[in-house]
Amino acid sequence: MPVEVGKLSLAAVLRELAEAGLKPELDANEIDGLLAAVNPAVGVPDELLSFFAFHYSASNVAAAFGKPEFALLDLVLPPGYPKEKAFSIIRSFASECRRYGVRLVGGHTGRYEGAEYPIASSTVVGRRVRSRRPPAEGDDVYLVGVVGAEAAWLMGAGVELEELTPLPKALKLHSAEPLKLLHDVSEGGLLGALLEVSTFYRCTITVERGRVPVHSRAPRLGELLSLPSYGALVAVAEKGSRLEEFCSREGLECSWIGRVGRAGVGVKVDGVVFSEVPPSELVALYAPSAAGREEAAAVALTASRLLRLRGLESFVPEVGMNIAYAKPGATAESDVAAIEGRIVRTPRGLRLCGKPAYGASRHLARVLVEAMKRDPRRRAAVNLKP
Repeated sequence: MPVEVGKLSLAAVLRELAEAGLKPELDANEIDGLLAAVNPAVGVPDELLSFFAFHYSASNVAAAFGKPEFALLDLVLPPGYPKEKAFSIIRSFASECRRYGVRLVGGHTGRYEGAEYPIASSTVVGRRVRSRRPPAEGDDVYLVGVVGAEAAWLMGAGVELEELTPLPKALKLHSAEPLKLLHDVSEGGLLGALLEVSTFYRCTITVERGRVPVHSRAPRLGELLSLPSYGALVAVAEKGSRLEEFCSREGLECSWIGRVGRAGVGVKVDGVVFSEVPPSELVALYAPSAAGREEAAAVALTASRLLRLRGLESFVPEVGMNIAYAKPGATAESDVAAIEGRIVRTPRGLRLCGKPAYGASRHLARVLVEAMKRDPRRRAAVNLKP
């Protein structure tokens, strides 16, 4: 059985919070005229941790029609994590704050047992600049941005950082008068974001798949509407508002994708109703050693698929199985990504031990480097029991 990762069901969380006497908003909660949001950044390369930590929370505040003003950073690090790298993350976070006129007012930094990767959890507080309005039947639903930019980046495509944040888009959209609400597209992709709007406001949403723009380098894997797509926004506007005209003037890519329907919960896409999000197999790429690194990402994705392959146990050697994928023109072990441990047999089935890393398998790297001398196209290898 696959291990569950990601956010818990919004409907379930809302029930628990209601019992605790809380009434949360979507994206950011209001406190005496201020908006507050908190989010963790984890599973991305260390050099990008501060970027995502800042933008996850600042974008939540902006999507709730707030102007981010204050930030806190909680940096939880694995044992032995170099302090120079920790200070670099803090400096980068502070730089991102300054870029958007946000004051870094506090935080916490420490190394702890149990932390496998660095986790940067940020809190951003801002001032609300306008009120949200609940969606009504017939309202227009737009996508600002495209589906799959984050997915393309995860697979190692050359995607600019500006495409991986909705913050500049959300800030520009504050002055779009017909706009009722925004919601950032995060875990669960576009479909997940639409379902969260549907669940929170108790309204159905109808979407025309052919109207949804997909990034040209996004992998065509599984349900495209659940591809990782951070950087995009769902926008709900008054019927006939023609939000795309405002976006065109502001230099934003905007597409009409559907309408708000009757009361209820669910997203209908070309006649098919979704009440939950089909998981994307790209969640396997959220690891500092794999995200955004083409060969390591390919190894992580392949390992995830192999673990679900029936009957593979009989081909796994006693020493375990490894997978390797080389960079074009590889000449050294460091040019070849493989699993740091192995895929091994256990009484409960196959288990993945370790994460992808470059230089992780001396044996397969040597095999591939020699094979590529004869045919440069032979960039992948796996060891199997005959």
